[in-house]
Amino acid sequence: MGSFPLSAGSLYDLDSTLLSKSLFLDIDRAGDHFVAVGERGHIVVSADGVQWQKIDSGTEATLTAVFFLDRDHGWAVGHDAIVLKTSNGGNSWQQVFAAPEKEAPLLDIWFRDAEYGIAVGAYGLYLTSQDGGNTWQQEELNVAPVQEEAGNDIEDDLTELYDLHLNAITALDNGDLIIAAEAGRIYHSSNSGQLWHELPSPYNGSFFAVLPLAANTFVVFGLRGHCYLTSDSGKSWQRIETRTRELLNKGIHLDDGTDVIVGMGGTLLISHDNFATLEPVEVAGRNSFASVINSDNNQLILAGDHGIQLLQRDRFETAHE
Repeated sequence: MGSFPLSAGSLYDLDSTLLSKSLFLDIDRAGDHFVAVGERGHIVVSADGVQWQKIDSGTEATLTAVFFLDRDHGWAVGHDAIVLKTSNGGNSWQQVFAAPEKEAPLLDIWFRDAEYGIAVGAYGLYLTSQDGGNTWQQEELNVAPVQEEAGNDIEDDLTELYDLHLNAITALDNGDLIIAAEAGRIYHSSNSGQLWHELPSPYNGSFFAVLPLAANTFVVFGLRGHCYLTSDSGKSWQRIETRTRELLNKGIHLDDGTDVIVGMGGTLLISHDNFATLEPVEVAGRNSFASVINSDNNQLILAGDHGIQLLQRDRFETAHE
């Protein structure tokens, strides 16, 4: 891994109060380094996942998600509908949007390129930017009318009476977008969010994440350990047995084909066979995990309610063999 030129400041190791006790909710790779965000506006950066530097975010609002387009350009979102922007890899941040009066946190953010991005959040909050995140416009989620034969099988559906939480926005390998939402809603767009189509849902509980696997193939998961796989762009679903009732938060697909899902209560699930099976990995304690990313030194970096932790990948690779 190349070295990330950290600005002058204190470095924290994994035994520090900040990284062992603070809540971190998301982590992303920015070229040759990592950026994690969490409660009280905490932002930390690391070149190796071991030593971290705290960066001044300019806010004490809880930050829920971070997204980097490349090594330099990134955005973070959070409570008070706040949006932060960096153009130097996370060394400094600028607040570009906030709307505390909405009382709706932003929960995820995605950028197609250096100009166009979408941020989603609670109570249907949906923002777009056409200028790299410098300005944002609130819009309604433009969902095409659902054909009756393709509608949900949810009986006594009252969710049309209120705005649903939009929990995550993810790009598939082919560039299509998926939004995982409250009440089992899954939205698909093939034109960068100009128009959304509601997919038939296998479950009426909330989904919190999408994990792309291959063309037309992805996994959605969320409440009570529910996890579903589609290999036809969401036309049909296969339930994946997780053997847990914990909320599932985030997942990654590794270069060797291994898939990892993390969640509450110390949940860490591994698949080596394209989700034919999911096996739990024992992690010390029952710390809840909100996000996971792969480092370049055979480790997973886990972010959650006890800060940032490292897990050697050979712990579960050896068990699989």
